[in-house]
Amino acid sequence: MVNNHVTEVPEQTTKARLLDGDFLKRLRRLRLMVSKRFVGGAGGARQSLRRGSSVEFADHRAYVPGDDIRRIDWNAYARLDELVLRLYVAEEDLSVTVLIDSSASMSVGKPPKFDTAKRVAAALSYVALSGGERVGVTPFSTSIARPLPPSRGLARAPRVFRYLEEMQASGETSLRRSIDAFVARRGRPGLVLLISDFLDPAGYESAIDRLLSEKHEVSLFHIVDEEELYPTLGGDLRLIDSETGDAVEVSLDARTLKAYEARVDAYLEALQRYAKRRRVGYLQVGGGEPFEESLLRYLSGASATGIRR
Repeated sequence: MVNNHVTEVPEQTTKARLLDGDFLKRLRRLRLMVSKRFVGGAGGARQSLRRGSSVEFADHRAYVPGDDIRRIDWNAYARLDELVLRLYVAEEDLSVTVLIDSSASMSVGKPPKFDTAKRVAAALSYVALSGGERVGVTPFSTSIARPLPPSRGLARAPRVFRYLEEMQASGETSLRRSIDAFVARRGRPGLVLLISDFLDPAGYESAIDRLLSEKHEVSLFHIVDEEELYPTLGGDLRLIDSETGDAVEVSLDARTLKAYEARVDAYLEALQRYAKRRRVGYLQVGGGEPFEESLLRYLSGASATGIRR
């Protein structure tokens, strides 16, 4: 159905538990950064790789700096006092998939890493929807779970938020198996926003390489917990793996903690080097900094290396 007005987000969206209203307003002025051009479904906000001749009006979306000013709908501006662009059926959208780690290790932390991950997923989905992109959400642990099918339009944001709020963290992590299952279902390349703590015993390289080999553009959002980075525990402890239930007896003295922190630093640096080498977007979220600040910096295009302070 053709819309002839600017889609407004229902009031309850701004009162969602995941994101507050002021943050949503700041997000709406931003867009996702992509370096590729994709063939997508009709009705989107980005120029198509296909040549189309249709001029059928489809929808509006908010203007952001860098857009073609010739596409501004000045009649809508006169009514709404807001710059918006006209979208046409011949234009095609970017297909955005939010892949969110829902394994048991994400339930660890204060606040739980999974809470942060869901907020990041909600914010990224909101930015994509406000930019006219098609957005779907797929949780994964040992494999992918029931996904939220892709949809377009800012009015879909409450549905995405509810879906995220209802998600629970459980199971072990198998990033490669999950990516293989995702690729088997996914028909065409797009932008994949991968949100995880990347704590997979099998590693992360082969899974991300598989996405890249299928021509997806990938951005990594690495969720960390401050206690994981800067442990405050000490003495003789029995540590239990949150996913497998395996236990190990350890004595955490100053020397052990120093060795642990060195391993964490090496792991973080290796992940960032991999992302840079493969030209994959990377942002570390958590570890003491509010997720809103790091995410806004990233989406604004500023340097956000995520290197541990």
